[in-house]
Amino acid sequence: MDDGAVPQTLKRGTLARRAAAVAGVALFGLAIALLVRRGIALGDSLGGRLLRTSPSAFATALGMYVGGSLLLGFAWSLLVRAAAGNRPRGAPLFVGHLCAQLAKYLPGNVFHLAYRHLAARREGVGHRALGAAFALESVLLIAAAAILAAGVVSDPRLGALAPWTRNLVWVAPLLVLSAWLAISLGGRRLGLGDISPRRTLPALGAVLALDLAFFAIAGGALRLLCDQAGLPFAAWVGWLALAWMVGYVTPGAPAGLGLREAVLGLGLAPVLGAAEALAIALLYRLVTVLADAVLAGIGFVLLRWSAPARALHPRDGVP
Repeated sequence: MDDGAVPQTLKRGTLARRAAAVAGVALFGLAIALLVRRGIALGDSLGGRLLRTSPSAFATALGMYVGGSLLLGFAWSLLVRAAAGNRPRGAPLFVGHLCAQLAKYLPGNVFHLAYRHLAARREGVGHRALGAAFALESVLLIAAAAILAAGVVSDPRLGALAPWTRNLVWVAPLLVLSAWLAISLGGRRLGLGDISPRRTLPALGAVLALDLAFFAIAGGALRLLCDQAGLPFAAWVGWLALAWMVGYVTPGAPAGLGLREAVLGLGLAPVLGAAEALAIALLYRLVTVLADAVLAGIGFVLLRWSAPARALHPRDGVP
């Protein structure tokens, strides 16, 4: 294809995505290197702390995280139904979200999104509605995390790892408002039908509440992994939300691997000590991986049970 036939905006968009991916992979590599270096330096103190982990506390944290993550599945189904005019059934959207959980550990998060997309397409949801639902899901999750992280983001040590986090926290609410108005007011032009601001506001409010509840429960699960006092509950939730947000917005880091652990270790170390902070961060990663496996297993069991119903009541075409 002749270069002159390619729109300049498309070229710039492609270059920007590539640059963001390269920067994200570089940050991911830096975070992993820092964690490995810190782990080697801590040596036996880190290993001893990991071995002292209470099985009951770990199991409770795992159960809490599974329960909190189920809320995100309900949030996804609400957003898709709102963007698609409440036509699709909510249960298959929820099951599709659960089945896709382990796929987010693959590079780029592409397969996680693709599986949810295909599951929703089988329910007759169009590509544009799914794009709108994903955009709203992203900005609402970032906004919820930013609200809870506002109390810890001023820590000057973050400047060495992710200096842009402070700006993201402050502009996140504006991103939500802009995305909601753009999608709602331009819905008909985008081929989404009637998704006026008044009609979509209840769904978005419910989703934001579910996202905030998820982070509160996830922060509680993180707190359970600590065997000492020292931090108020708001600080646990704040650092968890900030670590989650940094991992979520960084391209090239599968499920925020390395970055979330680096942020948690950075935030918890001054009060808990380096070994305790890194141990908690690593244990929490294990909790989230196991929880995602449990969620995917639940999703595929539900999918298998729903197969006879789909055979009796197939969807006739996808618009």
